[in-house]
Amino acid sequence: MKYKILSIVIILSILLGAFGLQNLDVRKNRYHQHQEALPKTACTDHGREVFCTHLPLISITTDEPVPSPYLALMDQDGYFLKNDEMVGASIEYFDSEIENNHLTDTPVVRERALIRIRGASSRKYDKPGYLIKFKEADLVTGKKVSLSGMTADSEWALHGPFLDKTLIRNYLCYNLAGEIMDCAPNVRFCEAFVNGEYMGVYLIVEKVEYSDDGRIEIEKTNPKVDTTSYIVQIDRDSHNELESIETFASYSYISANTGAERRGYYQIEYPSSTLTEGQRQYIESDISRFEKALYSYDYRDKRHGYQAYIDVESFVNYFLINEFTLNYDAMGLSTFLYRDLGGKMKLCVWDFNSAFDYYEFSVVSPETFSLQNSMWYSYLFKDKAFVDRVVARYHELRKTYLNEEYLFGYIDGTIAYLGPAIDRNYDKWGYSFCSTYNGVVYDYLYPRERNPRNYEEAIDQLKTCISQRIRHMDTHIDRLYTLCHDSLNKSINYQEVN
Repeated sequence: MKYKILSIVIILSILLGAFGLQNLDVRKNRYHQHQEALPKTACTDHGREVFCTHLPLISITTDEPVPSPYLALMDQDGYFLKNDEMVGASIEYFDSEIENNHLTDTPVVRERALIRIRGASSRKYDKPGYLIKFKEADLVTGKKVSLSGMTADSEWALHGPFLDKTLIRNYLCYNLAGEIMDCAPNVRFCEAFVNGEYMGVYLIVEKVEYSDDGRIEIEKTNPKVDTTSYIVQIDRDSHNELESIETFASYSYISANTGAERRGYYQIEYPSSTLTEGQRQYIESDISRFEKALYSYDYRDKRHGYQAYIDVESFVNYFLINEFTLNYDAMGLSTFLYRDLGGKMKLCVWDFNSAFDYYEFSVVSPETFSLQNSMWYSYLFKDKAFVDRVVARYHELRKTYLNEEYLFGYIDGTIAYLGPAIDRNYDKWGYSFCSTYNGVVYDYLYPRERNPRNYEEAIDQLKTCISQRIRHMDTHIDRLYTLCHDSLNKSINYQEVN
């Protein structure tokens, strides 16, 4: 009931704020579920015992129990090893455009798949996320499936927000990135059942990978040729030697983040099954050429410096969306670099679980900048032309997608759209607001006073962080110019070298 009252208040605030939003020059470049899904009337032909939702509905029935997220083994650094064992499953997906969805309806998708628990730190939470790989009946051959109008593909991430008590951080940030950048995963809210058990509100997320239909628009690889389009992930180390690469920067320790934090390792995501040793060497050399140009005395030269290799606008936008949202996993974890044959390198976002000051074990102050010290950015910001573009783009975005009025309206509209699904989710997972429950500590954020005790507090926390972030960046964005000052860059500025 308390979430229903909150939804009513939010709807009123949306109506009152609509007049102000008319003055913002905001154009939508992608589908926003909460704005474009058709409204649905309440069902009157069944009792309350029948599960009924206006959201898409996914039901997963596994052939055997879902494997534990961890192996009973530790690596040399004392980390439990992730268990990537997959099991067969039957998946039904219900998504009527005009009527509510029920488990007794005819599904729009009924397929076989392999699934497992996915994620890194999120694996330990009670509400798991899942990796889904749709397969033919033999559970070997991949099968492309479209969900709620998103690009057909065999692989999908099913994100279960648990630490994020608002339920909406990933939805908000992916869609912001999708408006600001060339490429960002599409997302859809749904409610989920696993083996007949209600599991709450989930977010279906496109994986960052090549697709014939355009998840990332790059040319299909030819395994007979070494030169290839590619997608590389920067994350924790991989145990696949063919997919792992060591570029100039990581080899020379200039910008690598490897070590105790287990960050900053390069892994080829595409090509995958057809990847050859020749292609691996090409990709490694291609990224190294960019890095050598970036770290050279000619770094600012348009023909010989970094601009010859990267799409500067993509790197500017990637910096701003992650810096604005305080998503400081970027550039060490959950980072995707891609390049089409004949094109320049671009970046794609991934994983905003901890955005807007929601890291577990540290307080990320909204009054800071950080990514300018990470990997390639630590050298990009030595070029005043790059700083100029970052500052100009920020002021441009402040008039639209990074506007407080727009963001608050977007949040309120999303909450209103989710409506009774929030109630159902917290009927299941409401104990996660408690400091302890059944002897288990659920205060994942430290210090403990950072943990919201109800949904209203969680939303207020998110909005407060956004307001603080905007004030800080408005006031201090020009401080980034100190990074390109001659006195700071004298040792690498070729004009200053005798």
